[in-house]
Amino acid sequence: MRHRLGMQLRRAWCTTALLMGGSLAAPAQAHAPSEDNTPVAERRRLRVLLVVFDGLRPDHITPSRMPNLEALRAGGVMSWQHHSLFPTVTRVNASALATGTGPAGHGILDNSIFLPSVSRRVLNTGDARDMLLADSVLAGRLLTATTIGARLRAAGKRMMVASAGSSGSAYLFAGGDGTPVVNPELVLPAALAPAVTRLLGEAPPDASPNLGRNAWAVDALLRVGIDSLDVDVGYLWLSDPDHTAHGAGLGSTLADSSIRAADREFGRLLDGLRTRGLRDSVNVIVVSDHGFSTHEGNTNALRARLGGLADSVVIAGSAVHVLHGGTATRDSVVRTLQQWSEAGAILTASDGAGPGAVRGTVLGTLPMSAIAWQHARAADVLYSAQWSHAANSAGHKGSTRQSGVAGHGTSSPYDITATFVAAGPVFRTGVVAATPSSNADIVPTVLHLLGQPSTPAGVTGRPLLELLTRGKAAPAAIRDSLTAEVSGYRTVMYRTRVGGTLYFDSTRTVRR
Repeated sequence: MRHRLGMQLRRAWCTTALLMGGSLAAPAQAHAPSEDNTPVAERRRLRVLLVVFDGLRPDHITPSRMPNLEALRAGGVMSWQHHSLFPTVTRVNASALATGTGPAGHGILDNSIFLPSVSRRVLNTGDARDMLLADSVLAGRLLTATTIGARLRAAGKRMMVASAGSSGSAYLFAGGDGTPVVNPELVLPAALAPAVTRLLGEAPPDASPNLGRNAWAVDALLRVGIDSLDVDVGYLWLSDPDHTAHGAGLGSTLADSSIRAADREFGRLLDGLRTRGLRDSVNVIVVSDHGFSTHEGNTNALRARLGGLADSVVIAGSAVHVLHGGTATRDSVVRTLQQWSEAGAILTASDGAGPGAVRGTVLGTLPMSAIAWQHARAADVLYSAQWSHAANSAGHKGSTRQSGVAGHGTSSPYDITATFVAAGPVFRTGVVAATPSSNADIVPTVLHLLGQPSTPAGVTGRPLLELLTRGKAAPAAIRDSLTAEVSGYRTVMYRTRVGGTLYFDSTRTVRR
C-alpha cells in the first residue's frame, strides 16, 4: 500500500510540475522504493530538515518545558542572537525562510499587504486564496526573489513543505513556485491531494492548542515527504506556541501546555527519523519566525487617531500607504504618529542610497533602507508599536502597546529575538553562538549543507559557517546606531554588522 501511494504521489508531483513548466526529470527517474539490501539511511535522500516553532522565544527552551528540543540543543548549537526580520510577523519571515532575503528582496512587507495592481482591498497573506490571486495577477511574481525550492529543483533535488499553520503561510513558506505543500487547508500540487488524504486521512480541525494539526503536519513530513516523495530537504511548520499564546497570553497555563505539546511532536519527529535510519545523518535546524510579547495598548486605533486623514490612506499592518494628498498627507501621518504615545519607531523612504542612509525623508524618521524594507511595493510610512521591558503576571518580560492579549510584530528585542538551534553531523556540539544570525541566513546555510552555491544572486543572508565543525570563524560583529529626532520625539535604531550582512537589533523611542 505504501509503495503504491508513494508512486502515486511522485507521479502527481512530477506531472503537475511539468504542466507548470518546472523540471523534475532527474528526481522523477530515481529513488523508487528499493528491494536491495542497502541500509535504509543510504537509500533515503533526506539531508536537511528545517523545523519552525511559530512564535517560540528562546527563553522557553528549558528541560522541563521542552525536553526534546533542549536535548537537541545540548548536542548541537544554539543562538541567543538570532533575529526575526522586521516587521516581526509570520509571513515576512516565512518568505525569508523560503528565499534567503528580507522584505526588500522577497516583497512580502507585512502580514497584510496592499497591492493596488491586484486588488483595491488589503490582502491577507495568511489566506492562500489571496496569495494565489496575487500570484496569478502578478504572473508568478508575488515573491520577487528566487526560492530555495526553485534552486534545488534546478540542481536535481527535492524539497517539500508540511505545515500546520495558515494556508497563506504554507504557500509562502514553500515559495509558491511548485514546491509540494501539505497543509490542512492547502495541498499543492492539487493532484497530490487524493493520495495525501488516503495516506494521512482528513486534516483535524483548527484548535488551541493545535494538537491535531501539529501531529498531522509531522505525519505529513514523515509519511509523505520522506517515505513517499523521498525529499532531500524537508520544511516543517508547527503552529504553536503562537497559535495558542495570542489568545491565552504569554506564560499562561494553556500557552505553556501548547509548547510542551509541540515539543512532544518534535520528539515524535526525531523518533520517526530514527526508525527510518536517518537520525544520525540528517542536519536538523530549528528556528522560530519571531519572538513574543504581552500586549497592553491599542495600535489598532490608528485610523481613529488619524481622523480625516484616514480617508486618504490605506493601512496594511504596520504600513501606511498614501492614496491622496501626496507628501503633505505623508508628513501629517508622521506627525500624528510622533505625537501618539502608542507608536514607537517611524520609518520613511531613505534620504540617501542603500543601507548606509542615516535618515528618513521626513524629519524625525529612520530610513527604510536601514532595515532592508525599501521594496517597490513599500508604503509611504512604516511604524512599530511602542514597547517596554515590563514583565507580565507570569514573569515574562516584554510588553508592547498593541491591542489583544499577546503577540509580536514590533521592533522590540523581545519580538526580534527568535529561536535558533541546530544539530547534526556537520554542526558543532555544545556551542552557544556569539555571532548574530537571522531567518534570512537559513537558505544560504541549507544550500551550503547540500553542496550548492550558498550566496547566489538574490540571497542576502549569509551561510552560518562558524557553526559547522569544518567551518570558519565569522567576521567580527560591529554594532552601530542611527538616531531620528524632532521636537519632543526621539528614536534610536540599533544594528549589528557581520561582514557584509546587517542585522536589525531593536529601536528605543522616548518622548518629552
